[in-house]
Amino acid sequence: MYIRHLAVDNLKRLGRFELDFTHRGEPRMWTVLIGENGTAKTSLLQAIALAAAGYKEVSGLAGSAVKHLCDRRKEESMSIEVEFMFGPGSVAGGSKIHPLASPKARHRPAGLELRSRVRLPFGTTSLDADAHYLGVPSKSDTRDPLAEARATNAPLWFVAGYGISRALPDANETPTLTRPSIERLEPLFRQKQLASIGFANHFLEKDQRENRKLGETSRRFSRMLNQAVKLGGSDLFPGLARLELRGQGGTRSSMSLIESDRFYQVMARNQDPVAIAGVALSHGYQSTFAWIADLIGHVLLESKTELDTTDMEGLVLIDEIDLYLHPTWQARFIPALRRVFPRMQFVATTHSPVVLSSLAPHEVVRLVVDEETGDIVQGGWDRQGGQFRPGVQDAEHQPDPRLMTGGELYRTWFGLEGMTPNPLGEKLRRLQVLAAHPKPTGAQSRELKELLGQMRRELIQRLGRAEGTKAFEDLSANRGSAQ
Repeated sequence: MYIRHLAVDNLKRLGRFELDFTHRGEPRMWTVLIGENGTAKTSLLQAIALAAAGYKEVSGLAGSAVKHLCDRRKEESMSIEVEFMFGPGSVAGGSKIHPLASPKARHRPAGLELRSRVRLPFGTTSLDADAHYLGVPSKSDTRDPLAEARATNAPLWFVAGYGISRALPDANETPTLTRPSIERLEPLFRQKQLASIGFANHFLEKDQRENRKLGETSRRFSRMLNQAVKLGGSDLFPGLARLELRGQGGTRSSMSLIESDRFYQVMARNQDPVAIAGVALSHGYQSTFAWIADLIGHVLLESKTELDTTDMEGLVLIDEIDLYLHPTWQARFIPALRRVFPRMQFVATTHSPVVLSSLAPHEVVRLVVDEETGDIVQGGWDRQGGQFRPGVQDAEHQPDPRLMTGGELYRTWFGLEGMTPNPLGEKLRRLQVLAAHPKPTGAQSRELKELLGQMRRELIQRLGRAEGTKAFEDLSANRGSAQ
């Protein structure tokens, strides 16, 4: 299940907002949202998740957040409308994949499309929702195919969401999965422990239910995790050589996977990797492994057949994709995910310019505030003057972040003007030049004195009197040593 188009009305500060998720008629597999804090990046991920939930589950998924969805500036209803399409694996699917669609419609060469709508009438706290197939007859005019798919955990309707809490679960607990198609969206709305490596415990139940040899699904899970590590290489997990699989059944419990020495990490050149436990990895490794294992586990839980990570289809919504990652890791991370999950569609947010360095121009969406209306809109570069302006939506006419230096990424895509991000950086640079001059002119000496006074006042204003005075004294001491 992929997203084609999103339209919202009065969702927080998104007055009338539309965003297309296709490129040259095909699903755009990567979309990264950027913008200052408060520009509705997470809200857009949540809007997509709500549209993917179905009318029976949408209010429960939103939870207490429903009270904050409407635009407080107006007394008008909020609405979300999303068009979804299905991946290549679903084209020949039957009723288990496309519930309520007529037999003829299920086998359309171009596949089926679905429109899902969510509404919140002004002054209420209960969401209304409905969904229907586009352009094809349905078996029923009253039953909702999206709700039916969620109730039966229909395959290939896969959507998962990850918020900023992405820790490995407690190895002693088995996360509950009574409604996996909805529970995998909940991390976007509230702190929720991921199933992640805890799937190892659920897979025994799956084996019993489907009359498989006990441990068979856990073996597949371990194999797919190891496949992800190998395909992603050092770009996905820098310095991680492999994930050890023991025995025919692989890891049969989360305790075995996370607390045993199963992660082989390269410590030094020309030395064998060292086996360590998952809980001993850094937070960057733990959080990244947690959500990737969770994603693989959810797909495997609903799959009836063995598959590779390259076969997985669906939509992944992830907030702050750069979370805990060093810039050198950030630059290589998305290319690694493309290799490991080529048929998964990702919509992500980031505050990191480095993440953009691996994205094509049409894969980046910059959100800004329209100062005239106060609405959050997409910004872009107009074709006439080449200037960045709010309200311009021209994905094909944007600067290419893959060609840019770090400074150019900051300036072009994040609006940080000047040579230094530090507001005092330019003055500090000038101060350094003047202080190092062996024979300053009278004008240069006066400029230096005036600049020192400005620096003292600004440091006190920014840091407070005590810290500002101390910082200025350190600056003066460094200036003296430079001379």
